[in-house]
Amino acid sequence: LEGAIFDMVCELKVDGLAVALTYEGGLLVRGATRGDGSRGEDVTLNLRTIRSVPLSMMGNDYPRRIEVRGEVYVPKSAFERLNQERVAHGETPYANPRNTAAGSLRQLDASATATRPLDIFVYGLGYADDGAMPDNHWETLQRLTEFGFKVNTVNALCHNLEEVEGYYRTWLERKEELDYGVDGVVVKVNPFGYQQHLG
Repeated sequence: LEGAIFDMVCELKVDGLAVALTYEGGLLVRGATRGDGSRGEDVTLNLRTIRSVPLSMMGNDYPRRIEVRGEVYVPKSAFERLNQERVAHGETPYANPRNTAAGSLRQLDASATATRPLDIFVYGLGYADDGAMPDNHWETLQRLTEFGFKVNTVNALCHNLEEVEGYYRTWLERKEELDYGVDGVVVKVNPFGYQQHLG
């Protein structure tokens, strides 16, 4: 970016399964795993069972068609309870929360998925048709929150690399306090125009 001044958004990389949610007219019409980046598995029925996935968007100024991206995960406390129940019933405990989230979303029976303690954080926009969406990532996250999506509240808008490093150091020390697994920090250039320029 050759000397340009820009903000960055820091987000924790939640250890789960990436999904894309498509809404038309404010209603959830499709949900898929990320797959290879262009083609994933259709898990719409299973995603509908997750309470934090809105079946309809709030407000009335949302785009006619929009794809929202997020990470489905199993909270650590819920994972421990789930394994205690499995052991009590003579079943083998699950290996880890990430695999449990992935396996739960890929169930053939949505009623089985509904019994699993899945949650989601939305972290970005795939695309939006019409509707005035912001021209940067930070304000887009705020807008998605207004539409009813669950966005991680520990995300931070940073104005320089020192603040980015401070965010990283803070969560390197505090990550065990969280009720979900994290395996890194994602740093995003805030203006979408700059993102597109960078490729």
